Amino acid sequence: MAKLENSHAQTNNDTRPGESEVSPQRRLVEVFEEKIKQGVWKLGELIPREVDLMGEYGVSRYMIRLVLDELVQAGYLVRTKKRGTVVSQPKVEQSLSSFYSFAVDMAAKGFKPTSYVLGLEEVAHPDETTVHLFGLENYEQGKVYNLRRLRVVNDEPLVIESSFLAFPNPVDLTRFDWQVMPIYEVLEKKFGVKVERATEHLDPITLNRHDSHLLQVENGSPAFRVERLTYDVTGRVFERRISLIRGDRYRFYVELPKNHLIGEPG
Repeated sequence: MAKLENSHAQTNNDTRPGESEVSPQRRLVEVFEEKIKQGVWKLGELIPREVDLMGEYGVSRYMIRLVLDELVQAGYLVRTKKRGTVVSQPKVEQSLSSFYSFAVDMAAKGFKPTSYVLGLEEVAHPDETTVHLFGLENYEQGKVYNLRRLRVVNDEPLVIESSFLAFPNPVDLTRFDWQVMPIYEVLEKKFGVKVERATEHLDPITLNRHDSHLLQVENGSPAFRVERLTYDVTGRVFERRISLIRGDRYRFYVELPKNHLIGEPG
């Protein structure tokens, strides 16, 4: 029996001055993480049963569940209704510190990005909010198109993306292969629309049955709803993008450089 108390972590007796004792829960999290990283628990396979882990490490079922919950939150494990708890791929991390493109960023991380077109149509009667957002009242023939895509990484669906694109005049977007062509590259090279900046708002949501099916997760699974407004060099909003992103596979982060603290002199 690999008792937790016999792990490499320090105990009360040998904790050095100034160091805090590592909790049993944290030690067990680290033990399980190592099993995953070293391939003892293999990607896509079921982990041992809770009762077996209790016996092996000499801890309560409550402790085992706390540890597994933490590993699920970190993306190391995923719970499935039919199979149980299996080893998952690490979460995809996305920085919010600068402008990013899904396809470009995923490829730079060594992943294989793919897109499937779910639909492309003209928004025939945009509502007043949409008209005002895109400034369509300034263009006699202004048009809005909705390009919907399923974004996939390493054959795993991660994002449902709807891009509402505004143009001063009618254009033909059907002549482009949106499964492989990045939106911003096409807009700049073919239509002269250059990206200047964007704003994004993130909200936690639960997926409905239809979106859950597309993303191959259980109905009601957690997700991020990310709304982006993209501006060109003239300050005009030309895109409103709404992305539904799997919460179990994505992690956003932001770098916070310290210039000075609030209330700090200077």
